[in-house]
Amino acid sequence: MQQSEILSLAERLIPAYHSGDLELLLGQLTQGQSPSAKLLVKMELNRIMTSCHKSVDLRGRVNGECREYEIDGITHWLDDVAFNAYHKSIRKYGSYTEGVWEALNNTRNNFRVMQKRGAPQQENQAKRSQFEADPIKLGYDLKRLENRLRISTQIEIHLKNKQQVIHALSVDLSTSGARFKVPSFFDYKLGDIITVRFIELYKEYEISGLEADIEYRILAVDESYDNDAIKFLRVLRLTETDAIDRVITESLNSNRKKTSHDNQDKIIRARTRAYEHTYLKHSCSLPLFFSGNELKIALITENNLPIWQYWHDERNQQALGTLFNTQRMASLTKAGVHDSNNVLYAFKHEYKDRTLFFSMMMPEAKPEERKLFWHIGAKRDSWKVFRLWMFELSKEERRELASHSEELSQRSRNLTHYGILQEISDLQSAHDYLFVDKPALSSKVINPFCHPRKIHGMPMGVYFDARSRRKEPRYHFRTPLTLIDSEGKQHTGFTVDISKRGLSIIIEEPLSIKAQDKATIDFNELKLYDKELPLNSVPYQVIRVSPEGRRVQLMLEETSSTMKIIAFFSGMIENNRDKLLKKAEILPSHELLESLHNILLDKMVSSPVFVDKATRNLRPRVIGVNYPLPRHIEFLAKLGRENKISLDPVFKGHTNTLLANPMKRIDGVEPQFIELYISILKFGSRVKSIETQLMNEFETTQQRIEFIKNAQNMGELFVLRIASAPIFDAFTTLLRADLEELAQISIQNSTTLEKEITSLAGYSEIVDITDEVLTRLQLN
Repeated sequence: MQQSEILSLAERLIPAYHSGDLELLLGQLTQGQSPSAKLLVKMELNRIMTSCHKSVDLRGRVNGECREYEIDGITHWLDDVAFNAYHKSIRKYGSYTEGVWEALNNTRNNFRVMQKRGAPQQENQAKRSQFEADPIKLGYDLKRLENRLRISTQIEIHLKNKQQVIHALSVDLSTSGARFKVPSFFDYKLGDIITVRFIELYKEYEISGLEADIEYRILAVDESYDNDAIKFLRVLRLTETDAIDRVITESLNSNRKKTSHDNQDKIIRARTRAYEHTYLKHSCSLPLFFSGNELKIALITENNLPIWQYWHDERNQQALGTLFNTQRMASLTKAGVHDSNNVLYAFKHEYKDRTLFFSMMMPEAKPEERKLFWHIGAKRDSWKVFRLWMFELSKEERRELASHSEELSQRSRNLTHYGILQEISDLQSAHDYLFVDKPALSSKVINPFCHPRKIHGMPMGVYFDARSRRKEPRYHFRTPLTLIDSEGKQHTGFTVDISKRGLSIIIEEPLSIKAQDKATIDFNELKLYDKELPLNSVPYQVIRVSPEGRRVQLMLEETSSTMKIIAFFSGMIENNRDKLLKKAEILPSHELLESLHNILLDKMVSSPVFVDKATRNLRPRVIGVNYPLPRHIEFLAKLGRENKISLDPVFKGHTNTLLANPMKRIDGVEPQFIELYISILKFGSRVKSIETQLMNEFETTQQRIEFIKNAQNMGELFVLRIASAPIFDAFTTLLRADLEELAQISIQNSTTLEKEITSLAGYSEIVDITDEVLTRLQLN
């Protein structure tokens, strides 16, 4: 009998070792074998079941950080993998035996075991990928109501109705709660009550009450995405005791320690908020605020501006409000539903010099009607697909926003919901929607999905930064004029405000004119001041027309023939500064931005990636996350090491397409989007291989479909939409205020953080669109 067979038979007999059936089972398993084989199996079984008193010290022998544990009077140095293996083995062997000792010395991350399997040694593993990013939990504010002590100390946990002791570690403690690192072997359920003993703290502090059992309730069970051997429990204390509070107080008993502890929190908080500000300033999705069925406020960033502009008609009037009709909002904001989301298809149709908007939410039409909408819309340049998220605002959030109603022109007084309009497909993938057969339906079927022409709501656009975006100041100024349209018709009116190149006017009678049209202005009075200038025929371009057709905003075309006219207006403004009243620009206050900041970060629907150029090449430095991680980020986290998230499947081999080209600093550049297909070949739960392809790397749609089907059959599929854009200026007014506050504590940390943010060269955003791709290709 081979040695491997002897070991296998001995393993199978472990559960029966202490039973009276051992000899019978041993005889059955070794039937037909020589007597010596039976003896060898029994000897091996006795050996591994012999009680052990040897210490295990894995320091320098495993790929992991080891910590000292005192278990049943024996001191061990174990890493997280061995720590979890200890509990598994104890359950298997019944007590600490030679078999447990061997299991701890032969874990999968032991260098000796890895060498036998041909795995790379620690030296080779040190060659870190340039695409591993630090995860920062956005929206996690360290401004707590109570002190929290980050301390790693050994504890004993008893699960409810179970006698087994779980050896674990504390991660941090507060007066009312704690966070524990525990072996993943055990089953932890939300709401369960656990009993905890702080055995190591009691030896160190000898505080009365610390030796007693303290009950906690499990509030959350968090996975460790880079280490499947452990989990984290977030718990709430139930037992009335001041022992933990006294530990925290004694740990911070000196002013120096307390100040150092508080300052460390502020440093961590400042770095997190720096990336939060950068994310909110560059997000590609459009945040929206509603009062019932009416859209009131939209939060504009540098990268979501194309979505905001998409919903402007030929008059440059915002038609976004018509997207949210009563029936649509009723389905999105049902009573008792705190959040919902749905897919929305849209396109624009030009009819008699008018822009008509069409939109359809997935549940609003039958499958055949939806396919017809696809065939009509996806052939147009204006084709877009969005995912619309809707969240109910809490009472505290409503109250906070209502306090800024005066600043927001009373628009935030009765806000009820917060939405996010997220683009998930556009013209690049429009041909996918033509892949299905066109239904034999009349095109009139989609007429009910045409938006009304009447402007609804007039939402207010607020930039997430209190920085002026006007190229030049405007001044209140009234003077009579005549507007001559492109057809030569004359319309009398007067100016409302004026700048060197801009003009805002009111016409006495409504006129039929649209944005981008040419118009000529005859300044009836101003032309008398300088008869050498052609102020009776100044060429302007129409920027915006009010819904009633009387208010018009215009921009002076800057050509060689108009330079003297621009100089005339500039001199007129300069010489009359004491008489002209500057038109104030409404900028959000710090308090308003802070309120918006807290609401937005609590409801993230994408994963921001911050790219820097600390070396010669662009590389992802930080990824913003929220827990629990979405499935695609969880997968990337499991590929990473040392608490980092590996972005190799996303960026490796695609740096030019996803980083270098779209992040060139060119004025006026818009975010570039591309779809990335990830196929994960699995054997059981183990990842055998990962294959990635950009959408434009597939030669045909059929080839892409085969790729998707193979991924579905052999493992797992993710389709990600990657947005990429340069960062010109990462700083916001809130960030500068945070840096000033941090400088009062530590100038060195403030300077380091400022350099870190300054080095950011680009911004990427990852959105999972797997479901939508499967829907449009009819593969779900």
